[in-house]
Amino acid sequence: MDTVRNKKRVAVIGGGVCGICSVKCLKEEDVEPTCFEKTGFFGGTWRYHEDDVDGLAAVTSATVANNSKEMSAISDFPPPKDIPNYLSHKKVYEMICAYVNHFDILRHMHFNHEVISIRKAEDYETSGKWTITVKNLLTNKVMTDTYDGVFICTGQFGYPNMPNFEGQDKFKGRILHSKQLRTFESFKNERVVVIGVGCSGVDAATETSNFAEQVYLSSRNGAWIFPRLGPYGLPFDMCYLRRWSDFMYRTLPLSWTSWMFQRNLERMKFNHSLYSLKPPSHLWSQDPVLTDILPTRILSGHVIVKNDIKAFTESGVIFEGESKVTEVDTVIMATGYQWKFPFLEEGVITKDGDCLNLYKCMYPTQLPHATLAVLGFLLPLGPGFPLGESQCRWASLLVNGKVKLPSSKDMLADVQKKYEINLKRYKRSDRLTTRVDYIEYMDDITSQFGAKPNLFNIFFTDPKLFWALWLGPSLPYQYRLQGPHKWDGAREAILTYKERMEYPLRRQGYRKTKRKFLRFPVKIFIAFIVFWFWIFVLADVENL
Repeated sequence: MDTVRNKKRVAVIGGGVCGICSVKCLKEEDVEPTCFEKTGFFGGTWRYHEDDVDGLAAVTSATVANNSKEMSAISDFPPPKDIPNYLSHKKVYEMICAYVNHFDILRHMHFNHEVISIRKAEDYETSGKWTITVKNLLTNKVMTDTYDGVFICTGQFGYPNMPNFEGQDKFKGRILHSKQLRTFESFKNERVVVIGVGCSGVDAATETSNFAEQVYLSSRNGAWIFPRLGPYGLPFDMCYLRRWSDFMYRTLPLSWTSWMFQRNLERMKFNHSLYSLKPPSHLWSQDPVLTDILPTRILSGHVIVKNDIKAFTESGVIFEGESKVTEVDTVIMATGYQWKFPFLEEGVITKDGDCLNLYKCMYPTQLPHATLAVLGFLLPLGPGFPLGESQCRWASLLVNGKVKLPSSKDMLADVQKKYEINLKRYKRSDRLTTRVDYIEYMDDITSQFGAKPNLFNIFFTDPKLFWALWLGPSLPYQYRLQGPHKWDGAREAILTYKERMEYPLRRQGYRKTKRKFLRFPVKIFIAFIVFWFWIFVLADVENL
C-alpha cells in the first residue's frame, strides 16, 4: 500500500484515443493514472452515439478514417492483416477496444465523471501539483483532489462554430451543424445546402446526395482534394508519406514542391479548376480533403458546387454572384469548430494575438513545471493517432522527471519561430501554431526522449531495415526501434507491412502478376540522389 501511495498520480481528462494512450504510457512509467470520462463509454469521437453531447465530437453512420490502418497505427500495436486498409468507424472502435483490453486500461477509467475545474494547487510553485474538481453525473456528488500532473485529452472538435449570415433568422427550413449529423435518410427528396468544403462538409454533401433531391456545396475558397486511393490502388498516404520524398519537399522551395505535387495530383485524379474547387493558394497552404466520391457526385449532378452564401431568404439562399433565390429545405453548416477548455483556470493557456503559446502544441510556455500537458490538440498533415501517442510518451517521461523541458524563454522562442514559419505557409488563424507535418513532427517529438530512429547507424548495421525506412512508407513502428519502452517487434512490423496491407485485397487463389524490370524506376533513382545529398551535405550525424 505504501508503494501505491508513493506513486505519482496523474489525472487524464477524456477517454478518447489520446486519453487511452496516456493511461498506457503512464503505466509504463509506473505512474498511477486516473482517467475521467464525461460519458459512459471510452473511444471519444470513434464510439458512435446518437446524442449530441456538448464538447464531445462525433462520427456519422458512414464515417471512414481518412488515413490507412498502417499509417495511423499505434507504434507498438499493429493492426490485424484481415481488416480493411481504410477502417469504418466501427472497425476503428474495435481496434480501440482491442488496445484497451490488451493493455488493461479499463480499470483506470472513471465514466460519467465530468471535470468541473482544474486549478493550480496552493503549493504549485514548488510542487507543480494541480487541484481538480470532478462531478459524478450519476450521483451528483462533487469531489476535489490534488494530482501530480494533468493530461488534457478532450479533443478539438466538440464545440461547433456557427456563423451568422444576413437574413438567416428569416429562413423557415432546418439549419444544423455537421456535428449533429448521424444518419442521412431524413434528407430524402430534400434540397440541401452544405456550407464548407472541409472533410466534414464533403462527407456531408456526398452522403446526403444519396437521398436528397439536390445538394449544393457552398465553397468560399475551394479545397485541394486528395484521394484515399493512390497509385496502383495503394493507400494514398502510404505513397506520399515517405522519408525520401519528405526530405525533398522540405529541402526544395515550397512553391516548387507544391507545383509538382499538384500537377501529379490533378493528372491522377481531376482538374480542380474545371470542378470549381481550386483554391487561390498553393497546395500546402491548407488542410486537404480526403474523398474519392465527390468528383463523381459532381459529374453526375447530384452535387453542384456553388460560391459562398450572400444571404438567406424565407425559402432558401442567394449565392455570391447570383441574384436568384435557390430554394432549399435544409442548410448544413460544416463550418469548423471552436476550441475551449471551460474547466481550466484562466490564464493557463495564453495567446499573443493569434499565436497560441503551446510549446510543441502541448505545453503552456509560461508554466514553470511540465505537469500540465494538452494532448492531441494539433492539426496534422497526415495521420493523427501516431502523433498523439508520441505526445503521450513524451509527457509521461516529463511528468516522471526523466526528461526536462527547456526554459520558458526558449519555449516561447520556439513557439514564435513556428508561428512565423506557418504564417508564410497558411492563412492567419488562432490555431496557426498547431499545424504540423507528420514526419517532421514525429521526428521532433520523439527526438526529445531518444526514440527517433538513428538512420545513420541503421544504414551501416541493418541495410535492409534502412531502405525500408528510407524508401517505404514512414510507419509509426520505427519510433519503437530505440529509446524508452522500445518494442522488440518494431523491425518485423516495418518489414511485414505489405502483407497486412495486401491481405484484405487479395481473393483466395490470387496469383501475383510478375512485372518485368524493364527500367529503373524514376522515383527510386530520385530517392537515391536525395539520400546521398542528405548523407554528404545536410545530415547532422549528432542529431540523427
